[in-house]
Amino acid sequence: MIMKRRKRKMPKSILTGILAATILLALILYGYTFLKTRSIEADYPPQGDFVSTASSEEDLHYVRGGSGVPVVLLHGRDGTLQEFTLSIFDDVADEYEAIAFDRPGYGYSEYDHPDQLTTKQQAKLIHEALNELEIEQPIIVGHSYGGAVMLQYLLDYPDQVRGGISLAGVSYMDEPPTEGFYALPRYPVIGPLITNTLVLPLGSIMAPNIYEQAFDPMEPPQKYIEEIASLYLRPKQFTATAYELSHMYDSVNAISEQYEEITTPVTILFGEMDRMLDYEKDGKRLQEALPNSKLRGIEEGGHKIHHSHPEIFLEELADLVDRTQD
Repeated sequence: MIMKRRKRKMPKSILTGILAATILLALILYGYTFLKTRSIEADYPPQGDFVSTASSEEDLHYVRGGSGVPVVLLHGRDGTLQEFTLSIFDDVADEYEAIAFDRPGYGYSEYDHPDQLTTKQQAKLIHEALNELEIEQPIIVGHSYGGAVMLQYLLDYPDQVRGGISLAGVSYMDEPPTEGFYALPRYPVIGPLITNTLVLPLGSIMAPNIYEQAFDPMEPPQKYIEEIASLYLRPKQFTATAYELSHMYDSVNAISEQYEEITTPVTILFGEMDRMLDYEKDGKRLQEALPNSKLRGIEEGGHKIHHSHPEIFLEELADLVDRTQD
């Protein structure tokens, strides 16, 4: 008679110990994230003021300086308004009126409906904020994914904008982005748990490599990594980023089908060594689609050309101002 071996079950005491250790680790990571977020916000508090929008109770955070032609600066998906205050903001404010926003859900701008963070909704909120601030006929500058929001703005409010600058801007998406880690915050229960425990410590390890790619061929400034990465990895902002990414493919494809309708003057600045986007597919392709556009490629430029080549940005901004004089 053949005897079957019984599978040995793990003792309940061991299972209980593993569960207790897991819960304890989660509590430690939750406490770390909570305290670290408080510390980050103490180290990097809001730099500017807040403005309420007409259709939403949430406030948008912005900085404003200078006088003259208004120039509105919109950061990309992994940033905050420090994208500009750590680069070209002061130079722009020396000649024009500079206004840099934390886009909805980013930095210190509120947005309690991250599932609605489409380019159309963001352009609407920025437009309402500018109306509240009594800013008329601005030039809108959009870096990276802020470039897609800028193009949406030009489509939706063509008579209320002077011109646009696509600064290494997103303009086409031939396939949905790979979400990976960014998909997690959208899962019920497990999403908020991971966002409030693992994202900040793991993201702090990964961030330097991401910024090295973005700044290549130049070195990313240490202050930039410390400040923007810290603000970016806070649970609420990371959640907004995750939801924005889920809308990206549909948003960009919706506006890319209408580029021929944009008659507002647009300048496209693109680094020919950009490792995040493609000069040919995103830069030249957009220039060919827009009926009133100008493209300038920067041979030694990467994705952060306003950091590496601020003088070229300022040249092209002055040229766009001249071209749009009444």
